[in-house]
Amino acid sequence: MPDINQSLDTVSNEMEEIVGIIPPWVVRWGITVLFFVTIIVTYISSHVRFPDSIQGSVIIEASKQPGKVTITRNHAAQEYKFFVKDGQTVNPNDTLLVSFNKGDGKSEVITTPMAGKIYLVNGRNSENLLEQTIWVIPKSEGVEVKIRYPNKGAGNVRVGQKVSIGLDDYPEYEYGFLEGTILYVLPIQTENNHEAKIILSTDKLLTSQGKELPILPLMEGHGEILLNDRSIFQRIFNSILH
Repeated sequence: MPDINQSLDTVSNEMEEIVGIIPPWVVRWGITVLFFVTIIVTYISSHVRFPDSIQGSVIIEASKQPGKVTITRNHAAQEYKFFVKDGQTVNPNDTLLVSFNKGDGKSEVITTPMAGKIYLVNGRNSENLLEQTIWVIPKSEGVEVKIRYPNKGAGNVRVGQKVSIGLDDYPEYEYGFLEGTILYVLPIQTENNHEAKIILSTDKLLTSQGKELPILPLMEGHGEILLNDRSIFQRIFNSILH
């Protein structure tokens, strides 16, 4: 038995010596690899952005809104004479139509207060009476942009923050998005939401893909307010400090 124990001790000591000996090149390469991995991870985490943002609904209104005149054909004694046609361009004070009342012989002249293009639309109202509408669509060169966003996190919205805007009529994957900045934040809530005005980065509706969109009287979409643009490294570092 003593011989067996002595033999086992000898084998164990030899194994410990073999396992305990780590070649120096393994240590050097291990430290080198760990160093480079640390550098790469730090570089990536410092350059990959992970922003905080708030989503909201966006409304873009043309600076010049259209006007309309609607006629309902519900009186046999009333007659109308149109002085414009579909697609025609009119100037302020041009006559759109004249209404004649055959019963007392009175007439009424209806003019346009604005310049624009004429669009004639026929339809029926809720009482199934024929309606004719004259639309005057002015050419707008400016817009007003508003974003509405929920209460959660609304206190973090500040003047000067960037906003990315996607329009429902023009899909982002095809047209890109509009870029703007928070101009001011409305200090009161409207319809249980917060509201802010946005100024676009260009005078035109120029998207991130370089496409210019037409200015329509009313355009709806969604927006993302960029609250901050911290990197992953900054987030980790700040979480450790706090």
